[in-house]
Amino acid sequence: MDIVSEFTQGKIPGSKGAKPQHIVTAISNVFVFNDKVYKIYKNDSDFFNKNFNDLSKKENRFAFTRKDFEWNNRLSPEIYTRLRGVTAKNDAVEFIEPTDDADELVIEMNKIDMSNQLIKRLVDGTVSLDDCREIGKQFAERAAHLPKLKPTQTAYRDFLARYEDLVPWIGSVKAIPKESAEKYLSFIKDFIQAHKNELDSMDLMGVCMDVHADNAVLVGKEFMPIDTYAPKEAWLHGYKFINIYRIATDIYAFLGKEAFEKVLTGYEKAANVSLPREYDKFLVIYCELITWPYQYMLTEKEPWRLDVARRYQGFIENVYNSG
Repeated sequence: MDIVSEFTQGKIPGSKGAKPQHIVTAISNVFVFNDKVYKIYKNDSDFFNKNFNDLSKKENRFAFTRKDFEWNNRLSPEIYTRLRGVTAKNDAVEFIEPTDDADELVIEMNKIDMSNQLIKRLVDGTVSLDDCREIGKQFAERAAHLPKLKPTQTAYRDFLARYEDLVPWIGSVKAIPKESAEKYLSFIKDFIQAHKNELDSMDLMGVCMDVHADNAVLVGKEFMPIDTYAPKEAWLHGYKFINIYRIATDIYAFLGKEAFEKVLTGYEKAANVSLPREYDKFLVIYCELITWPYQYMLTEKEPWRLDVARRYQGFIENVYNSG
């Protein structure tokens, strides 16, 4: 708490006493200064510790912070610049090497204009078809820098586990009609079972990000993923094309099928792969079943999200009813 208090008061090297904007999330304290942003993971988020990753112990929290920084630095080094250790000294914070001797580890970032957050640019209508092709292309180029992780199960088993995670995730949002949730979940589960033979392969597994329109920025023509390290260890592996479909699906909901195609073809060309287009309907519904409830969850603090959630609701229904 001393570290958080001193950051809040601007008692860090180089701040010249300027107090930052202090943003408290479910799992972190974020401090926004004029040109730098610092993130410190919490140790007391009971919900996160019980359901995702236990950061209550320093050893686990430091390990998670190091992996989070390395991951995001590989994807967007223009933003994620440095991992620092901090210690409280003389009623202020001192930066030290990010070793286990530090009181806390802090992720240092260059400040970015969050009006360029992809979800906001989609809402504002400032994403073009050419941008969509670039997003797919640049996504492939950046994703190539991620570490190679060895999967522990087949895509079939992974999808079954993800289905089990989806059920309570959607059920926790009262605004989502129960009958709609059950209809979409049944479609997902039936598709997985119907394609068991082809999904029951380790070769279809890849590295997975927590990526969607909220976790990316589009600055001019430059696409950069942000904060995409998965909160749960098991979610770091998955069907190898989930990442690009999550971004493409959010764009589809706002800009339509042509924009969706631009993202996917841009990705295919840059990554030199062929996407499983026969899986489009399944993957689109699966991806929005993750993002749709999240938008409802954000409406409490950001009322404009309600329009996004309702857009996704209509979008999923249209895709479900399509051929």
